[in-house]
Amino acid sequence: MTALDIIVVGELNADLILQDMPSLPEMGKEKLAGNMTLTMGSASAILATNIARLGQKVGFTGKLGDDLFGKLVLETLQSRNVGTEGILIDEQVQTGVTVVLSFPDDYAMVTHMGAMADFSVDDIDFSYLRKAIHLHLSSFYLQPKLRSGAAELFEKAKDLGLTTSLDPGWDPAETWEEDLLETLHFVDVFLPNKQEAFHISGTTQLQDAFEVLNNFTDTIVATQGSKGVLCYHQGETIAASVYQVEPQDTTGAGDSFNAGFLSQWLHQQDIRRAIKYGSACGAIATTKLGGSTASPTPEEVEQFFSAHPEDIFV
Repeated sequence: MTALDIIVVGELNADLILQDMPSLPEMGKEKLAGNMTLTMGSASAILATNIARLGQKVGFTGKLGDDLFGKLVLETLQSRNVGTEGILIDEQVQTGVTVVLSFPDDYAMVTHMGAMADFSVDDIDFSYLRKAIHLHLSSFYLQPKLRSGAAELFEKAKDLGLTTSLDPGWDPAETWEEDLLETLHFVDVFLPNKQEAFHISGTTQLQDAFEVLNNFTDTIVATQGSKGVLCYHQGETIAASVYQVEPQDTTGAGDSFNAGFLSQWLHQQDIRRAIKYGSACGAIATTKLGGSTASPTPEEVEQFFSAHPEDIFV
């Protein structure tokens, strides 16, 4: 019997979020931020805490430095009911940090990689994976050593009987090399945003991207920000609009969508239910500040559905 619903594999870092800024910084000039938050960051960690908040049993495997940022991340994960026995603490590396410039409708980020660049498949205890029914990886392009062994990781997970999902994240080098496609052969649910899907597939329309990516995986869920979600699932295209809310901070909204989606999919594999639930979680997250603290509880999601009875499928 498995002890965990999902194990998240991926990067760990702290986020320094600057808010209430008049504009983006300019060379040779100084801008003032009206607010600041230091918190646990990374798409992987945010997804892990968000899906734990939705009632799933979650474990994590990754790497941290033995420093203040590392302690912040580790203690935050533990306080939010994410199992940390799969996380390595390495005195030879620094914990990464991301500076987030947050605006109501968008964001910009700068990251120092630190331990994230050093984490590899060789650091993963595969007996730990046997405790879960599902494996998720975020930020494929941000983790060079893990990236080189990602296909091996996912193939072993499938051999162990786990279902799998992958959120590629943005490629900082913007080369979008084809090694991701090898990994997709072992991915049950692929979770890019629209621009990531375009670059990975070499197309400029989502339907064209689906035709390319369907050669590797049969469930692709592409988020489109304020334009909603377009999904390809077993030969069917499903479109959903967003719930109408007043956004305060879009940081981590995509991770909140993924958490909501996976919390439903990994047990029921009902694609429309998963899209609806993920869309609600993403919408709720934008009404709060901070990607790692904005995700809702199941009770908040049900209250949201009561207040937003509209059909988002178009």
